[in-house]
Amino acid sequence: MDNNFFGDNFVNKNGPCKIKLSDMKVIVLYFCASWCPPCVNFTPTLVEFYNDVNLETKQLEIIWVSYEESESQFKKYLEEMPWPAIPHNDKRIQQLVDKYEIKGIPTVTVLRKNGDVAKKNGKQDVIKEGEGAYNLWEQLVNSE
Repeated sequence: MDNNFFGDNFVNKNGPCKIKLSDMKVIVLYFCASWCPPCVNFTPTLVEFYNDVNLETKQLEIIWVSYEESESQFKKYLEEMPWPAIPHNDKRIQQLVDKYEIKGIPTVTVLRKNGDVAKKNGKQDVIKEGEGAYNLWEQLVNSE
């Protein structure tokens, strides 16, 4: 994964953090917000999926791309997530929304190592396949 586009500065519930995305087998961008009822309903399912997939070995990274309106909302919702986020009001948020043509939330975008889209919205994969969605995504990430 090209860290130049994403950078390596993120935040998690413990504060600022750095992530080496190239170490992950699958990278997912999670576009959502706490004011969005479908997001609030889906986030616990995605948290369980993330924890199950990474139980033995960390192989999946999800990065939250926030649609929060305030820093306090951002920090509060981040507390529910085991993955990192792009900081609130960071210029990369709009760049990613534009690059991946995000039209609605929640959106779970699975990326190839070069940053291209492997799956536009993997939300239904998580709902229907559970942990098996990871295997589908890994195949998509590694296909041409």
